[in-house]
Amino acid sequence: MVNTHQRFEAVTFDYGNLDEWKSYFEEIKEIAKSCKVIEEFWNELKRKCDGLTFKDLQKEFDYSTVLLGGVTPDGEYKERSLARVYAVLFGFKPENIHDLIEKLKRSLPPTTKIVVEETEFIRFVRSVLDKVMSILRQAESKGLIDSADVDVEVDYYDILSDYKKLIEILENFVNNVAKILPNYNQKSLFVWTLTKLTYKYMTTAYPELRNESVFEVVKDVLGLDVVFSPDVEDDKTKREYEVYSYHDSSIGGELCRLFQMIWYALADENFRKHLQVVFTELRNPYMEFYKLVIQSLKSIGWRFPNIEFTQRYYDSSFVHKYQISGIILTSQHAYYTGQRYPVVETKNCNISLLKLLDDLAPGVFLLNGLLFVLEISKDYFEIIALSPGYAEEINRLKRGE
Repeated sequence: MVNTHQRFEAVTFDYGNLDEWKSYFEEIKEIAKSCKVIEEFWNELKRKCDGLTFKDLQKEFDYSTVLLGGVTPDGEYKERSLARVYAVLFGFKPENIHDLIEKLKRSLPPTTKIVVEETEFIRFVRSVLDKVMSILRQAESKGLIDSADVDVEVDYYDILSDYKKLIEILENFVNNVAKILPNYNQKSLFVWTLTKLTYKYMTTAYPELRNESVFEVVKDVLGLDVVFSPDVEDDKTKREYEVYSYHDSSIGGELCRLFQMIWYALADENFRKHLQVVFTELRNPYMEFYKLVIQSLKSIGWRFPNIEFTQRYYDSSFVHKYQISGIILTSQHAYYTGQRYPVVETKNCNISLLKLLDDLAPGVFLLNGLLFVLEISKDYFEIIALSPGYAEEINRLKRGE
């Protein structure tokens, strides 16, 4: 996997320059190409091989190395053998490997059926491709790339005949999806850190956004909209505390979902086991980024503000939602569901919304979408922990641990 240094650096690219964004979407296009090669190769495997017997399959091409390379006489796949790579990643395998081996041992007609199944890996490739194509189509509509079309050449038999070619295709895919993550890509880090931020903190982190022409470029390219504007008469305060977020299906929103999709897949133990049939050392970009974020926040002495937040569990929901009145959180509504009779409790509070937004800002900058999600509208404010484990992590951050 891509080798990079794990530390935050100041964003140095010119985010108000459309040419910078055009080059970024060319990087995105490389992901689409690497996905398309794998998808088209798998589709051809499916078309040519699924449902045929081993005997019939051999009439067109000698598939014995691909299906049996590294299989023991007892019908077991050796670790990282060629046949295991095809079985685990591409779902290309005998329906009953032991039956096929036994027939071949006894010189009986090898009528064992061959299957090509959609694996978790292929589903991931397709999901990434769908998301990337959505991004590219929007980039094309904005004139950021000439065309969203992705053309690749796939030499089916060349790949089958050359194990190194197959490994090169897989390595290219894993490296391309990793290189686009905020861990390793400044433009991706910029995209990831903009949403749900106040204008005040956004322009503190990225000073050039104070230039209205630069801000307009970023808003147009990524799809940033105001989702909250404080109820105050002072124009400067209103501007400073406007909260921005990516609108539905915007490029910025789709990119953030792409990052999450890749992070979560490369952190999932079952998925990692699948990839480890090829990659003996597979990094976990999600955990690397998460640990780096927590370390960075602790280094500046940041703590999660002392407010109640929503905890979502698998069998029930424990929800805290704050009522906004002017620039004050005036009441807290707690909902307990998953029981026979849901309970709703309301209690008054007096919390400065503007101070809370200031206090939360460093965490929102890096953790929104990673540890929690901030939801804010004209009337309500809510912080949602993304899992029970993350709820406990938020409590640790409250305690400064």
